[in-house]
Amino acid sequence: MLISASLILWLLSKVDSATISAIAGFPPAVLAIALVIFATSQVFGALRLWVLLRGQEATFSPLFLMRLTFIGFFTNNFLPSTVGGDVYRAAALTRGGHDLKLAILTLVADRLLSLIIVVLMTAAALPFTNFWELRPSATGISALSLAIWIAAALAVVGMLGALASRSPSFRPAVTRLGQKMAAATTRAFRFVGMPGALALAILFSVLSSAASILAQFIIAQALGMGVDVMQLTAVIGLVTLAALMPVSINGIGLQEAGLVALFQLLGVAQEPAIAFAAFSRALILGTSVIGGLLLMFSGRGSAGQAHRPNR
Repeated sequence: MLISASLILWLLSKVDSATISAIAGFPPAVLAIALVIFATSQVFGALRLWVLLRGQEATFSPLFLMRLTFIGFFTNNFLPSTVGGDVYRAAALTRGGHDLKLAILTLVADRLLSLIIVVLMTAAALPFTNFWELRPSATGISALSLAIWIAAALAVVGMLGALASRSPSFRPAVTRLGQKMAAATTRAFRFVGMPGALALAILFSVLSSAASILAQFIIAQALGMGVDVMQLTAVIGLVTLAALMPVSINGIGLQEAGLVALFQLLGVAQEPAIAFAAFSRALILGTSVIGGLLLMFSGRGSAGQAHRPNR
């Protein structure tokens, strides 16, 4: 929270009359169109999760998963990093009759697939920028955020291994846990060996990222920022990866400061860069409102009715 607040205060100190004019004069219709397109990225994300679950012969309905995805996007605003919504989705899938370990690993597969697409798109777009020459640390921060999560996972595995080796009484429990996790992992990642399901999951991942980029490209064009799609893809990709660092709530502050800093490296003036960061956050909050409304008005029994085991 302290990091988020500090970065937001720093950005607010940079706001001047030109920035306020850029924000106040922005066409509402353009913002509405961008919001609709941005929201469709969550629809494609839900369809990707649907494909992964179908690979396990779990028949959650696409509409239920869309609802789940939007609500998860809403809950991201209250938990560290940008993965807070996965906690809600895992709990909801479990309430719907899915095994908890399998639900968690499926969401890990879902997150990994999305992350791989973001990394590949960012890598493809970076040659169209001069970030490597001007500021190697711009990409270093994004790489660091990935390294933190990988190191955390390895630390957990290492801790369990150490406990098993030092405590004979603990070893059987670790062995059983390892066997169960291995079985669940095999099932969660079954889609990898299914060419049709894998292709469909990749397609939905690409469409999800593309919808997000297109929505923000519309904002950038309306602000007259003078950046092309590839440059914008590189900026958004680097900021998305950096926001994975668990140092702020949903990347608040970190995302905005990163956008402004990277756009200025591309020669964009400070005023439109800050306005873009504000509208980018508005897209996130606007889409979150959809999830909040779904959470408020959805029935309590919908989760239990969403899953019907195959016979």
